[in-house]
Amino acid sequence: MRSCYKYMLKELLNENEEACVEDAVMGSYSVVLGFDGKNEIGKNSKPVIVLEAGQEAGIESVNFALFIIEQLLACMEYSDMLKNVRWVILPNTNPDGREFSRYHKAPWKKNMRISEVDHSIGVDISRNFEYAFSECNRIVNGFSSQYPGNKAMSENETIFIANVLEKYKNNLRAYVSIRRDGHAILYPFASTSNSNANVDRVKEKAGEIVAKINKKAGFIQPLANNSIFEMNKKAHCGHSVDYVYNKYKQTYAYEFRVFLESDQRIITKFQALPRGYETTLRTGYFSVIKELYNIVVSDHKKSTASERVMFKG
Repeated sequence: MRSCYKYMLKELLNENEEACVEDAVMGSYSVVLGFDGKNEIGKNSKPVIVLEAGQEAGIESVNFALFIIEQLLACMEYSDMLKNVRWVILPNTNPDGREFSRYHKAPWKKNMRISEVDHSIGVDISRNFEYAFSECNRIVNGFSSQYPGNKAMSENETIFIANVLEKYKNNLRAYVSIRRDGHAILYPFASTSNSNANVDRVKEKAGEIVAKINKKAGFIQPLANNSIFEMNKKAHCGHSVDYVYNKYKQTYAYEFRVFLESDQRIITKFQALPRGYETTLRTGYFSVIKELYNIVVSDHKKSTASERVMFKG
């Protein structure tokens, strides 16, 4: 992985930032997984699923993204998932924030860029995407934990994610932002409570996934399913899910909240957890990704079949 660090640093560091590569962890480098042989579901370009983790720092979402990569590469039973879909996985999109949060008990969700104006530290990159960026009450205090930056797309991390999405836009069919501190699949919108008919399919498929997973995963607490706005009880402007959903119309776009380690800290205050529950969580969460894969592949098969009929006609 050493070569990827150089690319990561080139993309993410500002002029006034330094980094020690020897102490680096996997950062905002895109891992592209696929199968070079014949695509089993048709000759058309494979559908692309983009997974990114770590926008809000912390280790839970990053660890789960690495677990997904491990499962896809190491388990023969998932070989079809590599053959039929191109996976683009960004396992750690806020590496400096993650490192800071690893060694400090205080909650931290921003990156670590130092402002040249007031010397405050960090921007909440989960609020820095350009869709609906200015629709919330503007937070101008750089010391706020929710400071969205002085303008949309101001951060290297945000631009990095946007560039990856743009690169694969023609075949992008699903986007999942994996985040910490929760247990839910959340659909658009984040910036408003208003919904529309266009979001119904994304909402419907999220409901189908959650219903299947809650029946078989063995979660103590059922996986929740709601809009991002309704889950937060307030607007979250500049959200990447809203950005993807509105810019790339054919895409299933979700926020996927995972606990893993924080789950035990919260629930153990009320009840004892069964042995191996963290494994149950990881396995159940991976089943969510598999169900989304099934939906994408099913849609692609239908689309390919329809195109063939039109071509013959």
